[in-house]
Amino acid sequence: MSYLAASDIKSNLAQGFDLSQYLTETDAEVNDLAEILGVRDTADIATPLHYKLKRYAVVFTLMRLAQDKLGTTSVDVAVEKYRDLYDLYKAELRDLKPQITYEMVTGNVNSIVARTSVFNLYRG
Repeated sequence: MSYLAASDIKSNLAQGFDLSQYLTETDAEVNDLAEILGVRDTADIATPLHYKLKRYAVVFTLMRLAQDKLGTTSVDVAVEKYRDLYDLYKAELRDLKPQITYEMVTGNVNSIVARTSVFNLYRG
């Protein structure tokens, strides 16, 4: 199952490139992340993807594209641009990954309105 379409990638980095290979790789990454979080069947992954999981998938695709572009040019300025983009996307992936939960993957996220909180209030 494809979780992203080429139209989901809005970055100028992806303009003019065939993203089918990257989207296939991204699907495998989403499946791996779901498995790490305890989702045993890919049919349990909710579509459309939760916002953070979709952002994770888009950033992963762009990171892989930047990684591949690193070795395709001999101009140092261009290499540095792709290295900076790669580092930026990798850092964002590192930030997003711990925020994604089993509930986000399976689509069982409760509305904040349905939550209650209990806390102790002390007066001194």
